[in-house]
Amino acid sequence: MKYKIINEGDSMQEWLVRENVKLKIVDPKDAESLYEQIEKTRPQLAKFMPWGESTKSVAGERAFLEYCQDRMAAKKLWNASIWINGHPVGMIDLHNIDLNNKHAEVGYWLGGEFQGNGVMTDCLKKLLEIGFDELGLHKIKLMAEEVNLASNAVAKKVGFQLEGTLKDEIFSAGKYHDASLYGLVK
Repeated sequence: MKYKIINEGDSMQEWLVRENVKLKIVDPKDAESLYEQIEKTRPQLAKFMPWGESTKSVAGERAFLEYCQDRMAAKKLWNASIWINGHPVGMIDLHNIDLNNKHAEVGYWLGGEFQGNGVMTDCLKKLLEIGFDELGLHKIKLMAEEVNLASNAVAKKVGFQLEGTLKDEIFSAGKYHDASLYGLVK
């Protein structure tokens, strides 16, 4: 199984998604731009993402990106920033990577002004290629709050199958929410 380990001095890996959209391995240098998107989209992110309220500074985002690089070096995470027109505007990842059983879970978010035009659908398709073809995974799972209609629609558009509902699985916006659990097997 190929798996890139991020070390100081490595050139940044990137994948073209569409003409003006690409994925790039996370880099703490992008913290300011990503935090700007978090600030602009905070009400929506906080509604569906447990971390939406707790990310409070550029320094906090930078520390998170450094943590991501450490988790990637341990082969437990694969994380990329979503770039549109040369700027990082969101993130997509494979987390809870289990190399023994060859599966992982998907997570993603995108700045509000870039939503609604298929960017996340295309980024998720590229992530699936990376997960299955480059990382050698057999199954990828995706969990979305049932009330997050956009995220559920993205999962279905790329071929995920609903495997069940997890009761009170996600705590966000001050209460527990049911989650739809999707799976996709290579």
